[in-house]
Amino acid sequence: MSETAWFSGALDLRAYKPGEWVLLEPFRYHARDGREFTVPRWFVTDLASTPWLVKPLLSGEDRMAGVVHDWLFCSQCVPWADANDLYSEMLDVLHWGRIKRGAASAGLAIGSYPRYRACDGGPREEDFAWEFMSSAEREAYRIRFIERGDWVARTG
Repeated sequence: MSETAWFSGALDLRAYKPGEWVLLEPFRYHARDGREFTVPRWFVTDLASTPWLVKPLLSGEDRMAGVVHDWLFCSQCVPWADANDLYSEMLDVLHWGRIKRGAASAGLAIGSYPRYRACDGGPREEDFAWEFMSSAEREAYRIRFIERGDWVARTG
């Protein structure tokens, strides 16, 4: 297990709809356990799937962690508890103190499970900014979902 974790590159976001942002370039997080998580370009995020109780603690300092955490929920690539543990790890990488990190993690543990469950089945059409994609990108994203079977299930 690696003791080093990091974010690769800068977080490149554009305001999208009220309370939402779109990721303009892929964004990666390399976890301490060696796993790598890549948030795809054109992913739509609210910057953190955190309950209202926790939001005042964050004040924008957690954007990198929030985007990755939103993708972990959306993609369902890890269980709920793992996603929240990774969020805490990412806050540590961002140099958050133990008390503030613990409070944010406790808030997630209390209030984020309904949001995670709402993402059952993985990414949905509304999780991407299709209007920004080239036709080749749209087709590539469609193929990716069709191969997994969930695009057909959602669009008929």
